[in-house]
Amino acid sequence: MAKARKIKKKNGKHTYEVYEIIGKTENGNPKRLYGYGDTLKEAKADLKIKIDAYRRQGFQNLQQKMTVNELYDYWMENEVIGNLKENTIKGYQNCYKNHIKTSIGHMFLKDVNVMNIQNFITKRSSEISEHLMKNVHIVLGQMLRLAFDQGFIPNNPYLYIRKKKYKKDKGLDYELPDNETLKLIPTLFNPIDPEYISFYIALYTGARASEIFGLKWTDIDFKAHTISIERQINEIGGIHETDTKTPTSVRKIKVSGNLIKMLENYKENLNKFAELYGDAFCGGEYVCSTPKGELMRPSYVRRNIQKKLKPYNKEFRFHTLRHFYATKALEAGTNIKVVSNRLGHASVQVTLDRYVTMTQEMEDEAVDIFDTVLDNFFNQQ
Repeated sequence: MAKARKIKKKNGKHTYEVYEIIGKTENGNPKRLYGYGDTLKEAKADLKIKIDAYRRQGFQNLQQKMTVNELYDYWMENEVIGNLKENTIKGYQNCYKNHIKTSIGHMFLKDVNVMNIQNFITKRSSEISEHLMKNVHIVLGQMLRLAFDQGFIPNNPYLYIRKKKYKKDKGLDYELPDNETLKLIPTLFNPIDPEYISFYIALYTGARASEIFGLKWTDIDFKAHTISIERQINEIGGIHETDTKTPTSVRKIKVSGNLIKMLENYKENLNKFAELYGDAFCGGEYVCSTPKGELMRPSYVRRNIQKKLKPYNKEFRFHTLRHFYATKALEAGTNIKVVSNRLGHASVQVTLDRYVTMTQEMEDEAVDIFDTVLDNFFNQQ
């Protein structure tokens, strides 16, 4: 703990001195660092700077031996694992392995500087997409910040990096599914298939795929026509339940009679399979179950849909159904707050940034509505 004293100068003014014992000298006497200032606050700030500098010097040997790969391991262990969701951790691990490790992972921290980090960023920005590059910035930026905070490097070169500026597309900044593909998918499966029911749940609710496959029959209120989303399915490290993406993702969604009828028929067929399999039936707890009552893997369903589409030369991503729902709901005039709540967004602003005024239909409708407003205004008697 720092100790302080007030010192009177010859001119009658005062200054403050604070010190902290940081070890012992070769003779065994206390080794002190001093800080000075016109006020006690200034003296403590001066001492803190000197202590930080001293501690960083103590890591010089470590800088000679520690590589970027070892820094990554240290960062994962101390800041990532246990603090972030499994999907996020997996994404960071893949980002480092595929885009950082092969280029600069071998470097020693003593060699890390603005020039070689800038060269790496510039080169990588020309090779991979904007989306992937964002993850590179997150991972490498956080690693170097930690290295600086812990005293592994004397300064953080990432603070001075110039990032590539990407042109903003004036059109959609998210992917919508092809209309022909949407109409084709239901014809490729039977109403008793998990692919079929999960597809329609996504269309009618805008829920995430992981949330849909986490639905249990106890989450469906057939009388009130509601679906409660309380969990999601994660396949990393084996298929299992996890909490929803964010606390606001826990929600209850009102759905139409059309979807309720599909769910009733699906459950009726599942009950028939339960009778058929008898003791071998696995419970059928989840909505998207196999005929044997086992939880269906989301990745299997996505691959199976794509496999069925291959002869038609069609591409499909399950998550685009979420974008489709949001866009069509807003085009139809659904209140933005309602859409945001149904999507499980943390705030209306997230929905506004991603979906509002982003389709040609919305813009055309806005023009037509305002034309009518002006016509009525000037034609009033």
